[in-house]
Amino acid sequence: MEMKKLTAISIATLLIFTGCITVNVPLGGGDSAPSFQWFLRWDPPIEHGNLIFSDVLRIKDFDASGSYQLSGMVIRYNDGSISESSSNRWVTRPGAMLGEMLSRDLGVTGNYPAIFRTAASVNNILTVEGYVREFGATQIDSTTWIAVLDIDVTLLGSRGSEVLFQKNYRYEKNMQESGFNVLAEEMSVIGALWSEAVMTDIASTLLPRR
Repeated sequence: MEMKKLTAISIATLLIFTGCITVNVPLGGGDSAPSFQWFLRWDPPIEHGNLIFSDVLRIKDFDASGSYQLSGMVIRYNDGSISESSSNRWVTRPGAMLGEMLSRDLGVTGNYPAIFRTAASVNNILTVEGYVREFGATQIDSTTWIAVLDIDVTLLGSRGSEVLFQKNYRYEKNMQESGFNVLAEEMSVIGALWSEAVMTDIASTLLPRR
């Protein structure tokens, strides 16, 4: 896949975002810019303790297509080429970050006896796996960018014995401005929608198993 080298563009005003010092670097900003880390951030869900399941969940780090296996923020141009920023990076690779946020949200609900991120020697443990197809900004035209999250999620039965459900989730959101700080904000918005949808689907799948 063709990789387009980032061209140098001046850095805009320093700002504070999600508790870290960041810069508003335009999408397509260059390698000469300082390196900053970004992360997903949204409010945890409200506890829903009225739904109690006996199954324990393990949320694995999600796999990803080649362009999204590392932590560099990825942008896709309207000619189909892809570029990974060396100066604006996620705090960890997208698959791990999404897995961590989903694990947090599931734990907050109070619906499950336990939520694990690593292997555990317990009975009735179900596994959530995922595959990140797209996670970043896509250029529509010279002035329009959208934030995109495209991910497959699979819920496996105890010890991977069966597929309980598998579903693709795709979200797109127009970016009001071009900038990696804006991308981080918009990815957090659609990430929250994705997490809520996955939690709802898991609960719906397990309802007959109570």
